[in-house]
Amino acid sequence: FCDQVLFYEGSTRTAGLLRISLALLMWTRFGSSVAPFSNSSPERLLLSASFFMSTTLMLFGLSSQFSTAWAGATALVMVFGFGPAGVEPWTHHHTTILALSVALCALTPCGHSFSVDRWLALRAGKALPERAPLWGMRLVGFHVSLVYFWTAWDKTFWGFLNGDRMEMAVHRLYLGSDYPTLPLFGELMALAAILTVIIEYALPFALWVRRWQWITFPVGFILHGLIFIILPVGTFTATMYALYLAYIDADDFHDWIDRMTGVVPETARR
Repeated sequence: FCDQVLFYEGSTRTAGLLRISLALLMWTRFGSSVAPFSNSSPERLLLSASFFMSTTLMLFGLSSQFSTAWAGATALVMVFGFGPAGVEPWTHHHTTILALSVALCALTPCGHSFSVDRWLALRAGKALPERAPLWGMRLVGFHVSLVYFWTAWDKTFWGFLNGDRMEMAVHRLYLGSDYPTLPLFGELMALAAILTVIIEYALPFALWVRRWQWITFPVGFILHGLIFIILPVGTFTATMYALYLAYIDADDFHDWIDRMTGVVPETARR
């Protein structure tokens, strides 16, 4: 356990890419609602300045861990402070997942790769190795597993498993009040509900097993792709896609990037 979690080390490229992805997702999800034109009250202008300064530094990787922690703290204030005080959309569980993910990313060596920090260090002749402890990435993965498990847990009741909740969503978004004439519609909704719960109970454990990832990753990506197409989930699907970086073997990912860019893998293992 200690070797695989507490003392786990590897390439920092997954952490660097996660930092960039989450910064872009923060802009996409919150940018227009936190911009000065949306609200010019003093507290909101201060929030806007904090948001855009921290996420910009985070995106480019300047003082990476500090700026990511700053962005994460700003997002948490938005979700747990401004949200309950009247900005209801910021209290959604999808925004909470994003805010917590940014905060956890600050615990990773996210500035060692794909960052201005690394560029400046190399220009100055200083060492900033693309290999570091990655226990923070394990926390990100644990966060994703909890999202899946408790989502499945919340759906484990007869009103969902029998397809009623699925039918309600279909009627609300597509059909209106008329019951469809499609044969076995109710049975199909029940089957979709049961499969969803089974997948969401399996993924939080199966995603950790490397020899199963050839099937668990496609299953997770297809699930979230369908959710994005069928339901209005905003940035949730893209957030979950980015968070899958926490489950990838960091050194294999490092070497894959080298091969894709035509570089002989120097390998972060050294």
